[in-house]
Amino acid sequence: MIITGKVFVENSSVSRAAKLHCSDEGWLELSDQFGAIRAPLSELDIAMSIGSQARAIGFSNGSRFVADEPSRLNSWLDKQGQGSWLKTLERNVLMIILAFVVSGAAIYAAASQGLPWLSHYLAGKVPVSISQELGERTLQQFETLGFSETEISPEQRQAIEQNFNSLVEQIDSLPMQPKLYFYRMGDDANAFALADGSIVVTDQLVKLLDSPEQLNGILLHELAHVAHNDVMASLVRSALISTAVVLVVGDSSLLVDGLVSAAVLGVSLGYSREAEQQADLFACHWSKQLDLPQDQLLAGYQHLFEDHESHVPTWISSHPGDEERLRRLSACLE
Repeated sequence: MIITGKVFVENSSVSRAAKLHCSDEGWLELSDQFGAIRAPLSELDIAMSIGSQARAIGFSNGSRFVADEPSRLNSWLDKQGQGSWLKTLERNVLMIILAFVVSGAAIYAAASQGLPWLSHYLAGKVPVSISQELGERTLQQFETLGFSETEISPEQRQAIEQNFNSLVEQIDSLPMQPKLYFYRMGDDANAFALADGSIVVTDQLVKLLDSPEQLNGILLHELAHVAHNDVMASLVRSALISTAVVLVVGDSSLLVDGLVSAAVLGVSLGYSREAEQQADLFACHWSKQLDLPQDQLLAGYQHLFEDHESHVPTWISSHPGDEERLRRLSACLE
């Protein structure tokens, strides 16, 4: 097939009439009044095609050919496997959409189901000595995180500790012997678990509640995270995500930074919605088993949720999660 057109000289806007001989074997020969040059498609610079626009073909001597009838050249190039990427995209748009949907579903399933399961599985393989070491190191970092020595009176601490120890002695599903610590952190009313099973209670939380019994539900909730090994699972999850980021971007420093950040367990790592629900159910179950005063347990949760809402701007959180948890606990304890 012969296609007429123009040939442009390298680094010049000057053009002259030319012919392009296209062979079925994939060879192209460009000829004009000054001679001819022949080359296979693999050695030519073929411009990307957009719709029916003319495609320039560059040869090794710097000449570029543009056809008078772009559709004829495009048709021949399509047969040689040099079709427009846009046409290819249009022909396969449904497959591309399906691939995106399947990939998105796979990623969501891996993140929502596979990652939590794998994190808990691997967390169960971590030696207890490592959990203890992480817990101790976390406590050593408290000053840098804004925690300071407790101001709760020794008498009040003793009453809460006795109540806590009584809970621990009666729960048979704890993998380790938890310890209770008190720290002050401004106006932050909170309680959280560490990797070694320790439970930290802030001064503001103690001041917020009317009695040690009101702390029972919150302590049971944190003991659930110990029983379910949620803290270590959160650390493993963070390590897996950091490792995945390293594999994608190729920067190993991100892995180190991620693990250093995750080492502050209990303080900065959150739990999944499912883990929090399971912890609430654990608190409900054991409060019934131990015949604890249900009204006091619910009162403790209510005080904590109201305090959290008062310290969080309403434009970023209306705490529907807390309201849902309180309703679920009330229903469970009936």
